[in-house]
Amino acid sequence: MDSSSGGTDAEQSRHFRQQQLLAELSDWALSVGGQRNGWETQPNNGSGEEAGRTDRGADHPRTLESLLQLTTEQVAAVFDADSAYVLQVAGDGEQFRLRAGVSVAAAGPTSEECGTSRDVESDGVETETEAGETTESETEPHTETSGAAAAHADEPTPVAAGTQDRIPIEPATQLATALESTEPVLVEELASTDQLSAVGEPVSDAATSGIAVRIGTSEQTESTAGSMQVAGTSTESLRADRDDGDDGGDTTDTDGADKTDDADETHENGVPWGLLTVHTTAECDFTDADAAFLTTVANVLGSTISRVSAQRRRDEATTWADSVLDATPVGITLINTDGMNVFANRRAEEITGRPLSELRTFTHDDERWGLVDDNGEPMSFDELPFTRIIETEEPVRNEVVGIRRPSGERVWLLIHCSPLYDSAGDLDGVIYAFRDVTERRELESRLEEILGRVEEAICAFDEDFRYTHVNDRAEELLQRSREELLGEKLWEAFPESANEEVVRNSFEDAMNSQEPTSYEHYYEPANAWLEVTIYPSETGASVYFRDVTDRREYRRRLEESNERLEQFAYAASHDLQEPLRMVSSYLELLESRYVDELDQDAQEFIEYAVDGADRMREMINGLLEFSRIETQGEPFEPVDLDEVLEDVVRDLRVKIVENDADISAEELPRVAGDGNQLRQVFQNLLSNAIAYSGEEPPEIDIAAHDTGSELVISVSDEGTGIDPDDADRIFGLFQRRHAGDEHTGSGIGLALCRRIVKRHGGEIWVDSEPGEGATFSFTLPTRLDAKSVDSESATEPAESADEV
Repeated sequence: MDSSSGGTDAEQSRHFRQQQLLAELSDWALSVGGQRNGWETQPNNGSGEEAGRTDRGADHPRTLESLLQLTTEQVAAVFDADSAYVLQVAGDGEQFRLRAGVSVAAAGPTSEECGTSRDVESDGVETETEAGETTESETEPHTETSGAAAAHADEPTPVAAGTQDRIPIEPATQLATALESTEPVLVEELASTDQLSAVGEPVSDAATSGIAVRIGTSEQTESTAGSMQVAGTSTESLRADRDDGDDGGDTTDTDGADKTDDADETHENGVPWGLLTVHTTAECDFTDADAAFLTTVANVLGSTISRVSAQRRRDEATTWADSVLDATPVGITLINTDGMNVFANRRAEEITGRPLSELRTFTHDDERWGLVDDNGEPMSFDELPFTRIIETEEPVRNEVVGIRRPSGERVWLLIHCSPLYDSAGDLDGVIYAFRDVTERRELESRLEEILGRVEEAICAFDEDFRYTHVNDRAEELLQRSREELLGEKLWEAFPESANEEVVRNSFEDAMNSQEPTSYEHYYEPANAWLEVTIYPSETGASVYFRDVTDRREYRRRLEESNERLEQFAYAASHDLQEPLRMVSSYLELLESRYVDELDQDAQEFIEYAVDGADRMREMINGLLEFSRIETQGEPFEPVDLDEVLEDVVRDLRVKIVENDADISAEELPRVAGDGNQLRQVFQNLLSNAIAYSGEEPPEIDIAAHDTGSELVISVSDEGTGIDPDDADRIFGLFQRRHAGDEHTGSGIGLALCRRIVKRHGGEIWVDSEPGEGATFSFTLPTRLDAKSVDSESATEPAESADEV
């Protein structure tokens, strides 16, 4: 570029026009995006031509699009150029598009007219050679033409920027070079194949000279003030111009801000926002002053773009925040440090029953609130959440307070309060977030009233095992008041329980498995045994407990009674064995020695006596066996019922063959139990089925059915059947299927079966009709924990002493 002394009238005129445009441009820039106030917003339909004309009727442009278009028109006029463009570059630096521009339809100025002083150089002015060296040249002065209006026969025509497609930026082109350069770049030797020609005439036809300056780089934005001073315009004067036109109105009005596909902001990766280019059809030399002028224009545009973009982001964030606050189901209010309400969202207005205009007249402790605490007591000034936050700057969480609506209705709020700070870190106020829990509180109150009348003690805990509910019965058993327990942690309120393994493990097992868990526990303060059941949930647990001291005492006494009866049965059976053996021996001896001397009746009497003694022996042995079902049984372990049945069939082989019995069985399951005792059950049921088969050969069917909750094992026969009235009686001790039964037996087999099945946690019954056969069925649990069931069975007493 050539340096010019600027001493001619033409140079001074051009310089004045540049200064005037910079001053106007600064003022225009302040109007974009609502920085100034008082100009109407103009619509923008996206067309470059409309964008350029949209503010013609106003004193200043209101949109960025209008500013860019007006700037290109004025820059072209200052240089008497054929065209001027603003090109926007994509964020990745790989594409550009025409954002604003102006082109003269008629032929451009002659080389003498170009720039009004492009050929005017004073003696001794240094010029730059291709090698970068400066030389002195002498030229003849040239007279300036009459300006832009005289230079062009036709009005400049805005280019329709909105219809332009994006154009890739190819490496090693003039456009790429201009984007990479931090200084203004002369555009020389333009050709129709160059990328810049894509923006339209006259670049695509006959432009031979031009200059391009980057827009929106950090370096340029920071040097805006310095460049403007170089161009002859001070920042103070621009500030004065701005202040003269600023009436202090709202600076956030962006109704007129243009909306484009690309963000109007400088790119963070160092890629400039775009270029400002000027083109002529004549050979022109652009001076350093011209370059400084264009640089300043580009900087003003870049600063405006950054400001508008930042304002737009702020407005969008504000709009988004307002939308979120209005959409949230939680009431939100802001209280300044003076205790005054300054903001409330819609939900807050609904909950309090007051509009924001009225809320702004309320202080945090206004008597009109009718504030009460969770217990319904009036709150003092020191208890108020706002007061506590101002004093401690600590948040307040999960506080329940009651307020009055204008109608007098009491509303209960669950509030969370947090301090707010300004940019300097000073306390600026308090934010309240609250929910209406009136309905929930009423339901909880009614539930608490109901639970208070329940005979069982009930406590509820949150996920941290804090007491959230204690009913009246729980207060009695725990000997602690509701007020003492609510809000306290279980293990802190009862540290002794934390050290009891059964208590701690039961709670942990319940929460881990999310299954109900029960245990019994001696509570020393009440001198009582408590049966506790824990019902867990994801948010805590409900615990039901009751005093089972009397039940445990009854069980203890019953166990002692059963133990004494068992000892009696054992002693009786042992003591009776010897007399029975003696009776049987003497009867046999009498029969063998005096068989020839006894008549038929005597021999028959002796047989009856021997048979009676044998039956008495069987009954004594059966009674002894019955009494030891609970105490002498084997521990429960996995048992294959198919194998048990095979053993029973093998033991009954002689009887099966003698009676020509047909036994069929389905595949039987594996269970947990006492194998020997289950063998007794099958042996008794099969023996009875054979014995009571009637005149036909016995047909016996054994089946198993899983109901999902238990296993049902059935033994069916086609024998004589049983009267339904005798269905329960036959399971008693020494009871026979039929009165005067001719079949041998002690009458203890079915009672033994019932006792064994009960020990295994099941039941036994019979379905039958006389002459229609009988089906004996018993149940066993589908899932049986051998250890726990055995432990229970070892301590579980009989239901009554009569069973023993």
